Amino acid sequence: MGHDDPMSSKAARRPGWVRPVAVPDSLDELDELDELDELDGALSGPVGLPTRMFWSGPAPEAVRWDLSDPDRRRDLYEIVLTHGDLDDVRMLVNRRALLDQWTDLYLPPWIREAWRPLIDNADTAA
Repeated sequence: MGHDDPMSSKAARRPGWVRPVAVPDSLDELDELDELDELDGALSGPVGLPTRMFWSGPAPEAVRWDLSDPDRRRDLYEIVLTHGDLDDVRMLVNRRALLDQWTDLYLPPWIREAWRPLIDNADTAA
């Protein structure tokens, strides 16, 4: 069963409703973004989201998150982890920044539960 399968073991469950959660097999899948750190790729600059992930306000496609601002990056990560697919997570989430901000992220319990094994393994490896 793949990540997109709602019955996947990585899809956390809520009573009466199942929503797949995009979780990579390993945080190493986010390491490609870490290589961009020197170029400020994944940790700075403005980022917009498609309306399938962010649809709030009169012009959601015009909203930008400045990734150099940790608070705005946290907001973006909350949206991507909650509404994004696996490609979105791989493209927009920086491994080190995610681990640094994990405890500050406001996430639904089923999202936290789905990511818990990866985060816990990263904490024990550090």
